[in-house]
Amino acid sequence: MDKKNFIETLRRALYGKTDHTSLEEHIRYYETYIDQEMSKGRTEKEVLDELGDPRLIARTILETSGRRSSYMEYTVEESPGDDPESEIRVHRFDGWKATLIMALFFAAVILLLVVVFRILAALLPILIVAGFVLWLIRKYGR
Repeated sequence: MDKKNFIETLRRALYGKTDHTSLEEHIRYYETYIDQEMSKGRTEKEVLDELGDPRLIARTILETSGRRSSYMEYTVEESPGDDPESEIRVHRFDGWKATLIMALFFAAVILLLVVVFRILAALLPILIVAGFVLWLIRKYGR
């Protein structure tokens, strides 16, 4: 197997199973690694033998990337005045930060739902009685 076949096999094994950016990062990493090792005087065969099967590498990449959770936040800030330029900032949270953010988000949603349903549960008997009284007034009040 040569470098071209190695990279193509790795690309096919990752294609559709990870996002495009991640796929290209991994491909670029292995291309650079192979080139660097060959510039040190090693043969292409030695480097590829050391790396092993690209399908196994792809499986390892997919397994380890599946454990990482990430959260990205995009904000757009407009410049003051008439200047139409705006600045886009990207905040990326990986691992425990993403897990913490998602857990806090779900906890807040659940807390909000509990409060809303408690209020409805408290008001429902009053609304039912008031509705019944209004119905009686309309039906027999005239």
